[in-house]
Amino acid sequence: MAVEKKGDCPHRHLELLPQPPKRLQCQHCHLTITAEELAGGFCPECYDSRGEKRYDFDEIKTAQTTATRYRCEDCGAIIEIRKDQAAAR
Repeated sequence: MAVEKKGDCPHRHLELLPQPPKRLQCQHCHLTITAEELAGGFCPECYDSRGEKRYDFDEIKTAQTTATRYRCEDCGAIIEIRKDQAAAR
């Protein structure tokens, strides 16, 4: 378990942090955006700067993590638990 320790907090009030969303990158202007932000389906940067509706995106590969992250609501520390560490206990 990796802990960013802050003082003597016992970390009793934890909040589960969501996994980061998938990110897309425009093949033309290289704008990076989440699929949720891409509500219109076309690249907003290409449309704003050139008036062109471009729909060509690549999914950005992120490091596959098997970690679950929590934040202590009392001190703000981020606690990361990896599945391989949990299984070793």
